[in-house]
Amino acid sequence: MEALLASIAKNIFVIFGLLAVGGATAMVASRSAVHSVLAFLFAMLNIAGCFLALGAEFLGMAQILVYAGGIVVLFLFVVMLVEMAKGKETNKAVFTAQAKVAAPVVVAGAFAFLAVFKDTVFGASAAQALTLKPGLAEGLDVARNNAQAVSRGLFADYLLPFEVLSVILLVALVGAVVLAKTERV
Repeated sequence: MEALLASIAKNIFVIFGLLAVGGATAMVASRSAVHSVLAFLFAMLNIAGCFLALGAEFLGMAQILVYAGGIVVLFLFVVMLVEMAKGKETNKAVFTAQAKVAAPVVVAGAFAFLAVFKDTVFGASAAQALTLKPGLAEGLDVARNNAQAVSRGLFADYLLPFEVLSVILLVALVGAVVLAKTERV
């Protein structure tokens, strides 16, 4: 019976994963900013489904609240505030020219990242990053208290990256406001 449930969970994970990849592809391929945001929302909800299929309820709900809720709303505000008016064809030409240069740079950067960090991301140490240190897991049933396990690991070993991520999101928010601001002379 347990093997059947594990097989069903694996199949559900694969389905959600393929839907998430499809949503991400639609997000990148869409010509409309609003459609890109909706495809991003679809991808984030499917990633939450992947977390739920793996039994990580806390991460699934955090994915829905943070990304599908907060970040999508932020993106929609940016889309509404930064409008590409019909008279601003020069901006469109600049963005198109930048995309032709940026695509090879992003691909080269991704390959460089994987070349440098392949052992860390995909190697033997990757499994260690998903487990708690024995001192942190003491007195905790990790399988049942998923949220407590994540919070102990996050706020003990990964506090600095967590805070750096919050600063990066703050910078992105300020950048969106600066881009949306109309010049007043």
